[in-house]
Amino acid sequence: MNTRPRRKFGLISVVALVVVVWLVIMIWIAVQPQRAGGSLGIDEETGPGAAGITSVLEDQGIAVRPAQTMSQLRNEMEQTPNATVLFHDKNSAMQTASYERLQELTELVPADQRVFAGVSEPQMSHMLNGIDGIQGIPGGVEEVQLDNSCAVDAAREAGTISDVSSGVVVGDNADGCFAVGDEAMAGEHQAYAYAQTAQGSIVFADAQMLSNYGLYENGTATLATWALGQSDTVIWFQPDFTLDADGDGDLSPVQLPDWARMGIVWAIIVTGIGLFFIGRRTGPVITEPLPAEVSTAETTVGRGRMYAQAKHHGHALTMLQQASLARLARLLQLSAQTPPDEILAQTATQLGRPVAELHGLYSPPSDEITSRTFVTWAQHLQDLEHQVRDRFAAPPKESQ
Repeated sequence: MNTRPRRKFGLISVVALVVVVWLVIMIWIAVQPQRAGGSLGIDEETGPGAAGITSVLEDQGIAVRPAQTMSQLRNEMEQTPNATVLFHDKNSAMQTASYERLQELTELVPADQRVFAGVSEPQMSHMLNGIDGIQGIPGGVEEVQLDNSCAVDAAREAGTISDVSSGVVVGDNADGCFAVGDEAMAGEHQAYAYAQTAQGSIVFADAQMLSNYGLYENGTATLATWALGQSDTVIWFQPDFTLDADGDGDLSPVQLPDWARMGIVWAIIVTGIGLFFIGRRTGPVITEPLPAEVSTAETTVGRGRMYAQAKHHGHALTMLQQASLARLARLLQLSAQTPPDEILAQTATQLGRPVAELHGLYSPPSDEITSRTFVTWAQHLQDLEHQVRDRFAAPPKESQ
């Protein structure tokens, strides 16, 4: 019993299984949100990072989960609908986002679950009701005391914050705390470092208030803990919309999600490996002098197998009939140009059989024939040739 094909199939199956598992693992790694460093990176321990506040939250049993794309944010919100979402526009994605994208964010995250680390004009227009403007503070403010007009409990507990370089102007639907900026700007255009809207959204005017620098020995840590500790999960959303399509647009190859783009790359790699495996040589190259010589018997057998696999019995029978007529002509000592009718007439005379019977044996089949009929017909042709050969090979009666 030949086990080589089965063994080869088993090897291919094992290789294919390993490649598929490898591909699944790589796609799974690709779809995981990146716990990146840099500005407010949740694992970044340097000054601009946010490892300080995230470690405090995790020590209190609050999970911090990163998200960069809309699909990741949507999945996190489906798993924990009450999660607090920190918006930090690290890549300036929200400043160039479409109206549909911002509207989708507004519908996805309830207002009382939003915390903003820094704020931009699009965020104010679509997601913050009560924030009327943004003011930069040249040179920053080293220390800011709580003003008496603040009614936010978290700010009252914090007392003092420091190193603030921007503020937000609040309207009637928001409370501002920690006034910053020029005193000449006081009044309805006063800017505040911390604000809370009537709908429950919280704004840190300067994103660096949540950084490791901003939390150093001041009340900002209290503000951050109050703002981000409202639920048992915080989604750290630093959007990158280049991997998401707009709601009314088509998904271009550049906008494909991480897992899709990684899957395409690995599919190409796996396909190349598979083609290389299939087309590899299994032994040394065998040289043969040219022109190659193939015996007649080998050619005939090959053609017969080809006709058998294709089930072209009628065509194969026609070829046998023509070859049989040529052999009959040589046995009867007729020329190669002798018409078939004359060959059959001479054969009938020699054997004493009706010509019509021989015509029926050498006529093309009118219908499709089966393998059994084909074999029987070929046997009759062979028997006829044997009879003619025996007739001419037998000695005449006078010599017996």
